[in-house]
This record gives sequence, structure tokens and C-alpha cells, in this order.
Amino acid sequence: RTQAEMAHTCRGTINLSTAHIDTEDSCNIVLSNGGRTYHLKANSEVERQRWVTALELAKAKAIRMRNNQSDDSGDEEPASQSDKSELQGTLKTLSSKLEDLSTCNELIAKHGAALQRSLSELESLKVPAESGEKIKAVNERATLCRITSNAMINACRDFLDLAETHSRKWQRALQYEREQRIRLEETIEQLAKQHNSLERACRGAPGLSSTSTAITSTTKGSVQSAKGEASDEDEETEYFDAMEDAPAFITVTADPKHHRRSGSNLSGASEGHPEDWNLEDSVNLLPKKRRRTRIPDKPNYSLNLWSIMKNCIGKELSKIPMPVNFNEPLSMLQRL
Repeated sequence: RTQAEMAHTCRGTINLSTAHIDTEDSCNIVLSNGGRTYHLKANSEVERQRWVTALELAKAKAIRMRNNQSDDSGDEEPASQSDKSELQGTLKTLSSKLEDLSTCNELIAKHGAALQRSLSELESLKVPAESGEKIKAVNERATLCRITSNAMINACRDFLDLAETHSRKWQRALQYEREQRIRLEETIEQLAKQHNSLERACRGAPGLSSTSTAITSTTKGSVQSAKGEASDEDEETEYFDAMEDAPAFITVTADPKHHRRSGSNLSGASEGHPEDWNLEDSVNLLPKKRRRTRIPDKPNYSLNLWSIMKNCIGKELSKIPMPVNFNEPLSMLQRL
């Protein structure tokens, strides 16, 4: 059901960590694990030696994995694939390659010792009848040692290629990190310069605030003096009774800004405040909006729906001239 149960539930599988690998003749291989025994046959002696070497490598890896699982069981929590970084994967690959090299080294030492024993037995032979079998065994040992040496060389080559590839990758990563750090230093230096310029600008800002304070106080003083003068003028004003038989109206020229009436409460409302007089002065300084002197000509549009719709393309709805006879919806297009 799962990958972990493959070695226990799949038919035809064998646990290599506890298996025994043996050779019967030049082409047969025997795999035994307790009550299970598998007899395998290769096409040639060289192919059999390759299979034996591959099986021994797989057996060594299975034993190593079993030992690691027994050591780490209990305190290690299962980690998700998203938590594994690329660096950990690279280190794991390099570690596995190193373990393959160490396994090949052990196999070379093992087969070399066996070859040495075979050669010593060959030297001690005296009976010519047994020499053929011993020579054949020596040849098998030599072939196995040669295959193991080739596997060792291939593993070393793979490790070297992988190390060179990751070395170039790490070099590019370090170069990119160095460029990023240089760019970050330049950015921080620019920010420091901008901060210093802002500090200098803030130091010069109190002069502007004092100037604006002086202007505000001067304006308030002028307003208060204007209020005092207006109250003095109100006190000095003399009032006379109206004449009953006046032949004409008496007109008195007065400043339109200080227009006042006497004898009613409306005079105070018409006087206003000095601040309003300053606002009127500022309004008088604004340029007057020029108004039109005549109504523009009527647009020369033909009175059909297609021409009106054609002329209304790209215009606002409030600026579309629509004749009176088209005010009511006459078709589905106008209703939309």
C-alpha cells in the first residue's frame, strides 16, 4: 500500500540487508533469506560478476539505511517535502556518493584479500589435477576484482562531476549574494545622504515658522487697530432729524467698504467684521470670469437617428444634443 511496506507485502521481494549472496558456477547466482531462496542465471560470467557487484552494493546500502532508521527512530518527526531545502538535498547526495565510495573500497579490499588467498593456494599446489580448478577460481577472483575496481572508478567519476557541478552553482550563488550586498550598501549610503539632507532642511525650517508667526501677529494687530478706529468713528458720528419738506434727496458720499446705517439693528449686520473686509479685498483681486455676449449658433446636424448617434461618439451624455422628436423611446436601441 505504501512505499515503506514494499519490502514486506510485495510478492517476489527479498530483504537484502539480511540476504546471503552466493555463486554456484560461472553463470548462476543464489540469493537466500531465511526460507526464501532464489536461483538466478546470467548470460555470461562477466554479466554474473556485474550482478554480484550490484547486489553487494545494494546490500551494503540496505544495511546502512536500516542502521540509520534504528538510530533515528523515536526522536525524529516526519518532515514534509516543503521543509527540505536544496542545500540539504545536495549534502545528502554528496554523503551518499561518499558512502558508495567507502563501500566500493571495502569490496575492493575484500576481493583483493580473496585473490591473494587464491594465489597463495595456487603456489602451494603440487598435484597437477587440481591446478585447473584453482586457476579457474583465480580467474574468477581476478574478474570480480576488476569489475569492482571499475565500479569504484565510475563512482569516483560521478562524485567528481557532481562536486564540480555544485561547485560552479555555489560560485554563482556566492557571486550573486556579493552583488546583492554591494547594491544594498549603495542603497543604504544613498538613504543616509537623503536623511542628512532632510535633517539640514528641518534645521532651517524654524526661521520660516518665526517669519509666519510675525506676519500673523502683524495681521492681528492691524485688525485690532481697524476695530478701534471703527468704534471711534461710531462715537464721533452726529445724527440729525430728517426734514419734512425736503425738495430732493440728500446724497452723502461714503466709502462702500465702511457702509453703515444708524438707528436700527440692521446697521451692525451690514457693517460686518474687519476680517470680512479683508476677504472682500482679496476677492476683488481675483480676475473676473469673462461671460459670453451671444448665444452660440445651433449645430447643423441632420435630423436622423444615425447621424445623431454618429456625432455623439466619444462625447459625454450631458453634452449630446437630442431633438425633441427623439425624446421618447421609439425602439429597443433607444431604450437601452
